[in-house]
Amino acid sequence: MRVFGALFIAVLLAMAAVLYLQREDTEASLHAVSSVAADLREDGVSGRALDPEMAARMVVSLQALVDHPEEIPNHVDDLKTVATTTAAWAAAARSPSTELRIAVSLRSAAGDLRSYGVQPSQMSLSSARRNLEAARGALAGDPVGTAPTDAVRDRLENLQRGQQERYQEVQEELNR
Repeated sequence: MRVFGALFIAVLLAMAAVLYLQREDTEASLHAVSSVAADLREDGVSGRALDPEMAARMVVSLQALVDHPEEIPNHVDDLKTVATTTAAWAAAARSPSTELRIAVSLRSAAGDLRSYGVQPSQMSLSSARRNLEAARGALAGDPVGTAPTDAVRDRLENLQRGQQERYQEVQEELNR
């Protein structure tokens, strides 16, 4: 019986050691992901603090374009302005944060609407709606992801939108 008790205690100690090491490894991995998120910034974009009132006005304006997509070609310059402004907001935002989620969602919605202006598709309008809902929710105080992986997702989406904006510039020039 004593041997069984000692063996049981040894197994418990081994399991505790394994759990401790796994926790340390997880914390190190999360720290590494946080560092990556902080470094994923768009080159050449100066940061500017998010203006919640302006963001709310952008949501209303972009929603009007979603509701009346035939007007999108008349607002390409406005969509470019939204993209430039929200890129600056994203550059200044902490990772992860509500501000980053709002900036990336608005920039994505503007990009979706510009895509619709070049090549109309329901997929672009649906994506713009989803992004506007995310921005509207974050502005209203809905919880946003606060994990380092959420920050990486938002930063990567922001970088992807910057690339798409450059591609759209070329497409718009070719369509003129």
